[in-house]
Amino acid sequence: MKRIKLVVLLIFFGWVSLLAQDKKFITYKVKEGESIQSIAKALAITPYDLLKLNPDIKGDVAENDILIIPNKQYDPLVDISNADLTGVSDRDIIVDKFIYHEVIPKETLYSISKNFNVSTEELNKINPFLAENGLKIGQVIKIPLQIDDTELSAKEEKMQPYLVKPKETKFSIAKKFGITIGYLEELNPKIEKDGLQIDDVILVPAEVQESGDDGYLVYEVQKLETLYSLTKKFEIAEEELVELNPEIGQGVRAGMLIRVPDLHAGSKPMFIDMIPEDKALKVAMMLPFKSKRDSLNFEKDRLLKITTDFYFGALMAIDSLKKQGLSVHMKVFDTENNRQISKRISNQIELQEFDAVIGPLFLSNVREVSDNLKYGKPLIVSPISTKDHSDIQNPKLIQDKASMENHISEMIDFVKRKYENQDLIVIRNDSERSDLRYNRIIDELKALNPEKEVLTLSPKDGYIKPDDFKVFRDTLDRDIVNWFFVTDNEPAYLGDVFNNLGVFPEADSLMVFGFEKDRNFDKIDNNFLDRVNFHYPSNSFIDYNNSEAYRSFETAYKRKYFTFPSSYAVEGFDVTYDLLMRLASDEDFVNQGRSERIATKYDYIENTSGSIINNGIYIIKYDGLEQKLVSDEITPVDP
Repeated sequence: MKRIKLVVLLIFFGWVSLLAQDKKFITYKVKEGESIQSIAKALAITPYDLLKLNPDIKGDVAENDILIIPNKQYDPLVDISNADLTGVSDRDIIVDKFIYHEVIPKETLYSISKNFNVSTEELNKINPFLAENGLKIGQVIKIPLQIDDTELSAKEEKMQPYLVKPKETKFSIAKKFGITIGYLEELNPKIEKDGLQIDDVILVPAEVQESGDDGYLVYEVQKLETLYSLTKKFEIAEEELVELNPEIGQGVRAGMLIRVPDLHAGSKPMFIDMIPEDKALKVAMMLPFKSKRDSLNFEKDRLLKITTDFYFGALMAIDSLKKQGLSVHMKVFDTENNRQISKRISNQIELQEFDAVIGPLFLSNVREVSDNLKYGKPLIVSPISTKDHSDIQNPKLIQDKASMENHISEMIDFVKRKYENQDLIVIRNDSERSDLRYNRIIDELKALNPEKEVLTLSPKDGYIKPDDFKVFRDTLDRDIVNWFFVTDNEPAYLGDVFNNLGVFPEADSLMVFGFEKDRNFDKIDNNFLDRVNFHYPSNSFIDYNNSEAYRSFETAYKRKYFTFPSSYAVEGFDVTYDLLMRLASDEDFVNQGRSERIATKYDYIENTSGSIINNGIYIIKYDGLEQKLVSDEITPVDP
């Protein structure tokens, strides 16, 4: 009974103390006749300090205005998050910077001092009765709580008070200051439990965390990312990353906001994933299942397999988002890969209330849907077609894969960044496709060095003979790297190019740039692609050896569907996850920033027709028999 009374009494006084001491800043309602000067004088602070706490004030204050003011009873040491809790047990009670400890059998003053990291002199000073009566079993003694207030002070310097305004949410405040909701709750534990209230005073970063002009940006650490994977992703040494972010020296955890090199300095910042509270989205999927057929053959029907895999990946994305708090209502329509059916589906009134329509897969069907929903609410997402969509004038149309025109532009921009006076050779083919690329490539390459000739290797009688390559090779400078450009994907042409360049002597250092890599390249010997350091652009890339995100997805996919995910399953996940995560935040895809999912990079830009296209393109090269992502910091192959 004695202990119960003690506990109740201590808790009561603790609550009173905490109520007075736990907030450094409180709110104050302005009374009639008060001014900034009179309030500052009453608080014993300068008007400048008061205005600094209330930057929204313009001019003077008016009656009933709510201000943030310092709490005179605030005691930073009431926060025990930085206290040394060594020796504290379940039987001990912590109140008002002291541990109240009941002496148990075999304890001595010396053992207690060692256990709680405090001197016997200090224990005797705080507990005077010990000098007269000594230590007895059952006594309750006070032990000072050891608190490191230097860390608290450092934390305060990086924070500022913020007054919660009407209609503000955790999401809107987190977005305003460039942090995650989790970090906002970490700074203000009470709002995680009790929610956010109007006129609450909470802590926020003193500076908005956003990309600056110093070559760095703020990045949110994703689930399963490690210190090693971050160094690889942002091409930075481990020591430099820790120097930029000392907190990650204690370990990397999902949700941390860290400074990283901006590999695309001057471009958009990274998009930060955030899901507002109670956010709900409606999404429709229009895919060619051809469900009305009498039988379905997943082995022989390639389109059916692609459709099903894409759909399964999309379901994985929706499941993941739901676990993060996003409410998603999805409805699936079978287009049967038919324009008229696609048109009829998109004419349905209910679709006007959806936030997005993913599909159809084919451009001809996308046109029908886009025409019908041009003035409606939903975004129309063309998920896998790389054909040119620029003739469709619809600002709500999103082409999720970069077109061939974007690939050419990205490859040429990459070449421009890396050019160091190499010899440039463009290999032509007898086709309209090759001629169109040739003319553009020649003009771009000539601009790199107007004084240096851009050489051309052209077919004769429909193909390029081995002797032509030999004669041509004898004219090249052996002391520098020679850069070759492939302008077509026609199988016979590719065979001529790589079967001849691939057997050039080791002394000839060369690099070959293509503008695509489709199934026609599968017939080329990978050893030749490696020998010529083949580079090409791609809409997707997975480093199967090092991607924690892919391994996690693969494990979950196998557990759910009992098979390995195909590239289309990964695409289904990436498209759906990125789309809904962005929609949960805002519909302005172009200005939201860049993102990267399992195998896809997203960098949305406005198309020439006013629609939106994803210009997230990887540059990939052959390294040995593996394909690897090319860093923007690499140097050309030495001769």
